[in-house]
Amino acid sequence: MINRIMLPDEQWSLGSGISVHRVRVGCAVYKLLVLFVAVGYGGMLSQIPAEHFKDFGNYLIYAEHSWVRLLGMLDRGLLVTLSNEPVWLLINAGLGAFLTAETVVRIIIFGSATSVAWLVLRSDPRHFIWLLLFMLLPVVLKNHLVHLRQGAAIALFLWGWFSPSRTVRSVLMGVTPFVHASFFFVLAVHLVAKGARCLKLGPDVRTLVFGTMGVGVAFGLAWLASLLGARQVETYNFAMTDVSGLGFVFWLLVFVIMVMDGRRFLREHAFETGIIVFYLSTYWLIEITARIFESGMLLVLLAGLALTGWRRPAFLVAIIVYGIMTWLLRMGQPAMGFAGG
Repeated sequence: MINRIMLPDEQWSLGSGISVHRVRVGCAVYKLLVLFVAVGYGGMLSQIPAEHFKDFGNYLIYAEHSWVRLLGMLDRGLLVTLSNEPVWLLINAGLGAFLTAETVVRIIIFGSATSVAWLVLRSDPRHFIWLLLFMLLPVVLKNHLVHLRQGAAIALFLWGWFSPSRTVRSVLMGVTPFVHASFFFVLAVHLVAKGARCLKLGPDVRTLVFGTMGVGVAFGLAWLASLLGARQVETYNFAMTDVSGLGFVFWLLVFVIMVMDGRRFLREHAFETGIIVFYLSTYWLIEITARIFESGMLLVLLAGLALTGWRRPAFLVAIIVYGIMTWLLRMGQPAMGFAGG
């Protein structure tokens, strides 16, 4: 799969008699529209009322004390430092040297949310409305309202994913685990997917590989996190939790729809289907599996737009139902369920 963005002029000019001038004008107009929407999206999210979002205060602490935390980790060793998201601390420390803590947090929200919206909305002009709806799903919004560290890492990952430069892509994607640790696993899935494609492994073998990889991670993660001194040791149990199973059923359905599209789709979207299998194989084993999956979920949603025949409308209907259900479950909760989390 080619990861770069297909620009509007490339898409709209295919098979059409539109003049080059009109196509370029249309491309420019679309870019302006996307820029306006992306900036508006990031601007609104960055102005969230701090008193309604419990984790906002935690990020203020990062903005004020990241440099001290980073120095403290360096005293414990390079391995511990690399395991505890040093680039995130550097971003906060750098901005915090010149700006107030609250301004730092709001800049990070604005930059991350605007970048993600810009990249996603530009990715396929034919599906602008669907792309906009994806950006309004609670599972996407919360990365810019609650899990700000993860939102920043997703923005960097997408800049790398869509970059036409292999060097830029490698650097940006390679930095992401040092902003949010979930990307250690996202990149592992990505590398395994690339390796499987190079080896021309069939979809069934790839599924087995991703599933085995997920189970291995589930049983070894607690030991590895403890060995590396990762901060997650203090937050997670790395064990099976009381879950409803609805997420498992929904994403299994999405995976089945994608499988039914055929071998070509599965080959071109080996990463996207691979991260679904990784999620499903760890769903009943570790509680952090959803956080890992959410880091790659936008690409899964984009891949769904490439489905053919009846499978694309089936996928989109499933996403609509999923979005409505998740919003309804948040009704009546403080800050629509984004308070803390």
